Amino acid sequence: MIDPVTALATATAVFNGIKKAVEIGREAEDVFGQLGKWAGAVADIQEWMGQDKKVPLFKKLTFSKSATVEAFDAYAAQVKIQEMEKTLYHWFHYGPLQHLGREGYIEFIQMRRRVKEQREKMIYDQMRRRKKLIRNASDAGLILVTIGLGGIILFHLVSYIISSWPK
Repeated sequence: MIDPVTALATATAVFNGIKKAVEIGREAEDVFGQLGKWAGAVADIQEWMGQDKKVPLFKKLTFSKSATVEAFDAYAAQVKIQEMEKTLYHWFHYGPLQHLGREGYIEFIQMRRRVKEQREKMIYDQMRRRKKLIRNASDAGLILVTIGLGGIILFHLVSYIISSWPK
């Protein structure tokens, strides 16, 4: 499970690093590398905000936070991300990243979309591999049970034939 506090702290720290990189005039590649890390942390936060909270069937439910606190955490994260998004938009169109222009901003948005698609692909691939492993294990178990039952039946059949054989 994604820890939203850690993800928000990571996003904020990376964003502050981006601010410093922009202020000292770092190369676009450095800034884009930092933007990629920031986009990953933001994706984690957004995933946490959008995911269904599932718990094991027999686990005792305990909540470390009240519903109000959890709602405020989600809202604060959402507002913080929106502020960062506005700042980035401003930097690319009017601020220190203006030399990258609209094309740079579009490239950043596309980069973030690629990160999200890669993560989704990894999740779906993992789900498919788990299903395949479970299916293969159940098939192997079924084969072993069938062979075992066949062996037991054959053993009893041979025992019956030998015991009923005239002496």
